[in-house]
Amino acid sequence: MLAELYVRDLAVIEETRIVLKPGLTVLSGEEGAGKSLIVDALCLLLGGRASTSLIRTGASAALVEGIFWIDRDDDGVSSVLHEAGIETDADGSLIISREVQEQGRSVARVNGRAVPVSLLRDLGHRLIDIHSQMEHLSLLNSQRQMDILDSYAGLLERREFLAGKLERLQDTARELSEITGEDSRRRRELLSYQVAEIEAADICQGEDETLQQERLILQRAQTLKEECYRAYGMLYEEDRSAATLVHSAAKALQGMVSIDPSLQPHLEALESAQAELEQTARDLHHYADAVSSRSERLAQIEDKLELLRQLKGKYGPTIDDVIEFANRGREELQSFEEQEERQISLETALSALRREVEELAIELSAARQEAAKGLASIVNGELADLGMPWARFDISVRTAEQAACWQHSGACGICGPCGFDRVEYLASTNPGEPLKPLAEIASGGETCRFMIALKSGLQSADWTPLLVFDEIDMGIGGRSAHIVGKRLAALARNRQVICITHLPQIACYAHNHYKVTKDISSGHAASRVEHLDAETRLEELAVMLGSKTEDSMLTSASDLLKRAEDERKEPVASRAD
Repeated sequence: MLAELYVRDLAVIEETRIVLKPGLTVLSGEEGAGKSLIVDALCLLLGGRASTSLIRTGASAALVEGIFWIDRDDDGVSSVLHEAGIETDADGSLIISREVQEQGRSVARVNGRAVPVSLLRDLGHRLIDIHSQMEHLSLLNSQRQMDILDSYAGLLERREFLAGKLERLQDTARELSEITGEDSRRRRELLSYQVAEIEAADICQGEDETLQQERLILQRAQTLKEECYRAYGMLYEEDRSAATLVHSAAKALQGMVSIDPSLQPHLEALESAQAELEQTARDLHHYADAVSSRSERLAQIEDKLELLRQLKGKYGPTIDDVIEFANRGREELQSFEEQEERQISLETALSALRREVEELAIELSAARQEAAKGLASIVNGELADLGMPWARFDISVRTAEQAACWQHSGACGICGPCGFDRVEYLASTNPGEPLKPLAEIASGGETCRFMIALKSGLQSADWTPLLVFDEIDMGIGGRSAHIVGKRLAALARNRQVICITHLPQIACYAHNHYKVTKDISSGHAASRVEHLDAETRLEELAVMLGSKTEDSMLTSASDLLKRAEDERKEPVASRAD
């Protein structure tokens, strides 16, 4: 339960602290006093959207803080806290705060630790269920109607299991499609062509550089021949060739060595140089004899270099890149061959998953249809208690068409995470009228009573500890308001209920009554929340009836309180039983 709510600098609320108790708590006050700001504060604690427009004029930040007493047996709240690494205090208290700063930042904390807003959302829907004049229109939404039915029937876990199986089915189908699809076939054909083209070129690393060098030699063959012959003559053949001069120098030293043996190394160097010059000359002569400008070979080289240029243009800037592309292509083609075995495995798994999903969806539909009868019966009984004995309520669960499509087409898109069904709430609010979708026949006040009837019928399935109703009494009169107030008091017997209302016929059933007022001082508005004792509560009810100055109004207010007190003592049978 919510034990305490602290609000500071939120819109026209300067600062207020509300100590809450179990049972039904009512907030009343004049229009525009700021009653709905309490709901806005709770929405912030639930991870709702934070806007800087909520910050009180002149303040730097708005702060909302709630102290909750947590039932340690509440597995939902405990699991969320455990996953976040947060422990409740020894006394079971949980403190949630939200600060909205003027720079647009929002800071959320749980037990003093900064947490993401998403954690507040995870905790929020397990702690508080808020309904307003606009939000109870969610009853008109088909998905919300299914959620309510499945919660009542205890089917949410089975639905999640089905959704998990369906997700696996869709993943398997997607992988199989990737393997067998047109894109995969085109990819395989393209890779086969590309690898074959590179292999046919019969290339090797550095081949382009080698061929370019060979082409240059063939193109300059005559020049190479002439220059090599000329070098040969200069080294060996001519009278004054290098070899001849070195030979003469060596002969000159030979006579000197006998005189000075230290000249021997120089003589040996000259003899060695002569031998090397003669060998170099012979090599150059042989090279000049062998070099040729073969035109057919030059044409082959030009063709091969053009082929290499084209391959590099397609598969990489260098020959190494082209070779690597071919290697990767061969590996991918090999993986395609291995995928044929994977395809068989996936087809088998897909068939099994489709059977599982179909069986689960059919079982879910059967359980949902059975639960729809029970919930409709309970709601019809509650509607009678809420002053609508002529109203009829039914739940349509349509499955046959969707299931037939599934069996016929085999398309996994037909079955959704919730199964084959489409759920629709039907109602008739006047005798003799046929059942129609709730959205088509219900007025605001009637929708309010339908919602309360559902909440009353769902008590055994919905254990949200705090229900908040924000002016859901719009559009209902005094006679119906008594019935709604009595039902809200019954809902509050095993949970906390907060109701913002302008009707005294509802407010009189409260266990705790707060009044919200707005004062204007120095041109600034400020709302405050006051807990009413017995005397001030009687006066407030009189004001809500018309005027606190007339004795008749005070008497009427006193009669309302006595009637409510007597009716709260009456036992309330559980229709779910």
